[in-house]
Amino acid sequence: MAQEDLLTAAQLPANVRDAADPARLPLLISAASLALAGHVGYPLHRRTGVVESVACQGGRYLWLRAGGVRQVQRVEVRGVELPLTAYALESALMGRVVSRGEAWPFTGTYSRGVSPSPLHVEDTGELLVTYDAGWVTPGQAALDGTLVVDLPADLQLAAQMVVAALVHGDGGEEAVSESIGGTSLTRATDEDGQLPTVPARARHLVSRYRRPRRGVA
Repeated sequence: MAQEDLLTAAQLPANVRDAADPARLPLLISAASLALAGHVGYPLHRRTGVVESVACQGGRYLWLRAGGVRQVQRVEVRGVELPLTAYALESALMGRVVSRGEAWPFTGTYSRGVSPSPLHVEDTGELLVTYDAGWVTPGQAALDGTLVVDLPADLQLAAQMVVAALVHGDGGEEAVSESIGGTSLTRATDEDGQLPTVPARARHLVSRYRRPRRGVA
């Protein structure tokens, strides 16, 4: 098993497990787990001591790329470590850290002139955050017997749905018909018009974990 695996073969419904090629089942579980992590926007397995260079638009809040943040260990601004009393993890699920004192610095490019103003938010390396994030997955527990799985049930159930969709080829999406050369084809698509790996019901289950994509250079 891989540490990213959100479930084991034994946790799959019998009709899914029996329909899959046993040799391919571990690959399907890993693929489903990675697809779900890709959908929410960050790794879901437990990670410790993650060091992230954060792009920040300034103000009271900064957002880490990961959700499911367990704790913030350290924050450095331009090489200076801040005291623990200077900030707090306000939203663990969204990875939002609030400054209790001075505003977070803007990182990026400024306009030229006598009074430069912020232009584009960029990751400049000036703001470094060290934190723990994610949940202990069944894959991690299988690799290390001292770990106890604490992955939320809705994420595990969503992973089961993704594996089922891969095995049975049924994403449960909206059906869209199109004509090609006089032939009518019907296919399932997601909200972007693409063939989805994560079916609609699974996306609904994990919607609260999903991080919005931020356009940062």
